[in-house]
Amino acid sequence: MSPMTDEHQDALRRVEEQLGEASRAAERLADEAAQSARRLKPPPAGWQSPDPGQPGGSLSAEIEAFLSALRAMRDLIPPEVVQRLADAFRELLLALRALIDAYIDRLERREPEPPKVEDIPIQ
Repeated sequence: MSPMTDEHQDALRRVEEQLGEASRAAERLADEAAQSARRLKPPPAGWQSPDPGQPGGSLSAEIEAFLSALRAMRDLIPPEVVQRLADAFRELLLALRALIDAYIDRLERREPEPPKVEDIPIQ
């Protein structure tokens, strides 16, 4: 096995830093979610939707937190990885299109007409 070059070590160090940042961000989000959950009271009937006036009762705040976490994770992914994922997804879609085309061709093919059969009298 060949020794790691400085470029590879730098790339590995950047990935480790990004993973560390992502881990810290995930821990922060988990702590915030736990604190938010402790502040919420269950609705009186247990199954009702929380009151929008109650803290955390608005679904939009939760969605916004989720979207901001996704944005943070997106920013941590190196552009080369994003490009490779996009290329792989494109190849998957092309394969799916080819499969669909093959099924359509198969469905559109007509059944061959059966050969004409003549009865030959035997004497």
